[in-house]
Amino acid sequence: MTNKRVVVIGGGIVGAAAAYYFAEAGWTDVLLVEAEHFGAGATGGSFGGIRQQFAHPLEIEFSRRGLEFWKTAAETFDAPCDFHQDGYLLLTSRPEVAEGLANAASTQRSLGMTDVEMLDADGISALVPWLTTDDLVAGCWTPKDGHVLPMDGLTALVKAARLRDVEFRERWPVAAITKTEGLWQVHGPETVDAEVVVVAAGAGTRQLLKPYGIDLDIRIVDHLAMLTETAFPGEHVPMMIDLDSGLCVEREGQGLVLAMLGRNPPPNDYMDLSERFFQAAVQRAPVLTDISVVKYFKAHPTIGGDGMPYVGEVEPGLWAIAFVGHGAMHGPPLAETVVAKITGLSDVVDLTPWDLRRTLGEPTVWWRKEATG
Repeated sequence: MTNKRVVVIGGGIVGAAAAYYFAEAGWTDVLLVEAEHFGAGATGGSFGGIRQQFAHPLEIEFSRRGLEFWKTAAETFDAPCDFHQDGYLLLTSRPEVAEGLANAASTQRSLGMTDVEMLDADGISALVPWLTTDDLVAGCWTPKDGHVLPMDGLTALVKAARLRDVEFRERWPVAAITKTEGLWQVHGPETVDAEVVVVAAGAGTRQLLKPYGIDLDIRIVDHLAMLTETAFPGEHVPMMIDLDSGLCVEREGQGLVLAMLGRNPPPNDYMDLSERFFQAAVQRAPVLTDISVVKYFKAHPTIGGDGMPYVGEVEPGLWAIAFVGHGAMHGPPLAETVVAKITGLSDVVDLTPWDLRRTLGEPTVWWRKEATG
């Protein structure tokens, strides 16, 4: 039998951040366990988009914190953790979606995130000349957003936590969590007793919480994408999403990552992805149809619910954090906030809108309800 003060379940960026912040708060005997290997779930395949473009105030607040985390991570952790400030551009030809973008931009400004611009077709053309903009109603542009490699952040957090004596065990699957004599028992290859347990196991969180009457709407999907040859050398390419078709473009090194986002159903194989992307590109960015794809790849993000994370205390001493997207972006600051609540530090942000037991409402990503394709 092993005794620990804290056990964190899950070796993605959320779990690693929680373990680090416990140690940073001065707590000792912290153990993180991971069923496979670090980043085996959503973190390892994340596109790493870091943006302020959300509509809900709590999402915007954690975007502010997430941007600060990623822009300072290399210095904070003395580790390679580059933030690529390419900016974020959301496009639409639909007036109702443009209205949603404008309303969200207004909310962002009211909360101090003032680097957001609504562009007309001419403004979009000036920013990205190779887009077809004749039919576009609006674009929302946040020049200080960008993208990262989430595994860089995960590696930096693990390194920093190890320097603070956090213990890590990979290939250590958890079968159940039970309570006995005032302690929590984490049952895996052995049983570990702990005062506090934080479940940050991605889609695996659902099964571990079911015995406590909590059934989260969270599941894994296959997300397909393509990496191109060198494209637009020397040119600035922002992270772009055409909200009408789902066409997504992101700079990756000298090439581009191409994908289709928000589609229902999503592409079912790489041929389907290529065909759908080609059809969308003919309408929005014909130049992309002449760029060769050098690699196809697959990620495994979590989706579900209303698009916002689940977080809270299940029972005294047992906490959970589960994302349905945006974990690389909001995960580290949310883990820091939860640890502050557990350890009695001063962070008092109200996480009620993300409560584990909330009644789910409409998705907060407003364009997905109307998307076609």
